[in-house]
Amino acid sequence: MEKAFDRIEWSFLIKVLRRFGFTDDFIDLIDACVRENHFSLLVNGSSTPFFTATRGLRQGDLLSPTLFILVEEVLSRSLTRAINQGLIRPYYSKRGCPIISHSLFADDAILFLNGCETSIRGLMSIISRYERAAGQLVNASKSSFTVGPSTPIGTIRRIQGLTRFSRGHLPFDYLGCPIFLGRRRIHYFDALVGKLRKKLVGWKLQLLSPGGRIQLIRHVLMSMPLHLLAVHEVPDTILQTIRRICTSFLWDGQLEGPRRQRRVSWEKACRPTDEGGLGIRRPQDVLNMLQKKLVWRMRTTPSVLGSFVLAKYGEWARQPTDIKGVKRWVDCQRHWLEMVPLIRWRVGRGAISAWYDTWLEDTPLACFTTFTSS
Repeated sequence: MEKAFDRIEWSFLIKVLRRFGFTDDFIDLIDACVRENHFSLLVNGSSTPFFTATRGLRQGDLLSPTLFILVEEVLSRSLTRAINQGLIRPYYSKRGCPIISHSLFADDAILFLNGCETSIRGLMSIISRYERAAGQLVNASKSSFTVGPSTPIGTIRRIQGLTRFSRGHLPFDYLGCPIFLGRRRIHYFDALVGKLRKKLVGWKLQLLSPGGRIQLIRHVLMSMPLHLLAVHEVPDTILQTIRRICTSFLWDGQLEGPRRQRRVSWEKACRPTDEGGLGIRRPQDVLNMLQKKLVWRMRTTPSVLGSFVLAKYGEWARQPTDIKGVKRWVDCQRHWLEMVPLIRWRVGRGAISAWYDTWLEDTPLACFTTFTSS
């Protein structure tokens, strides 16, 4: 969306609040918050007279993200209703899988649908009506579509003509994470390494003490990859590159140049401070922790993503020989099996396995030796 917050029509926002069932008093308060504001510009050191806006939400206001989500919910429900009515054909993956038609986050959207002309026309009709009602505008120059490698050129040109979007190719970035098909390539994650190097370019010229460099590594460098590590199983080569960057900056104060003697090994430096270390988190440990957190959330919290994964790839593995599927699903199952010995299930709803889940003492019943008499 182009200038997502600045283009929202106030009248449409009020109608959305009424349809959601908010009280009149609450709606009046929201209306006063968005309308009764005055702005002044500072031009060449002089402030202009105050003026009022006619639409849009203020960026930085704590209410603005919530109000924007309510407005965007109209687009989400319109897409869902069109799919249920057959106006848009969704992208089918496998029989029994829940339909995932779209993902919306702030002003970024990614849609999954069949590339037939009927679906494209239905989609553009919904977007056009949403633009006229809400005041939003899709930025065609930053929008693209991606199709399979065997898609006929005629279909691609027809989609370009109907949407006026350019054709995109895998991999592409969505919400800061690479979206790709097939094996994980190291160059998919080069952007992360580039951000770390760019962050240190300005700091390497500063006369930072060793303590200052430690704080910079702990609270800045190690926090930058968190979002990506929570989503992807980043290759070990990238993790080793991050380690080398941190090690060089810690002991040498720069990324390139003569290498000084390392006084302490990296493993000792990553120990907690109460154990004699520097309190730096190892990228491998952070990745392991975040991936297990993702698997635990998929395993215990009902969600569309969890239902889709289970319907497509099967149930969770109960032993190493049960692990199969694509690489990403194999990684998730491996993390799950590492967590199983530390999990104790509470009996109550009948959702656990009496034989394979650990609910009695510390060992599943299936692991006990069974003797039978002839």
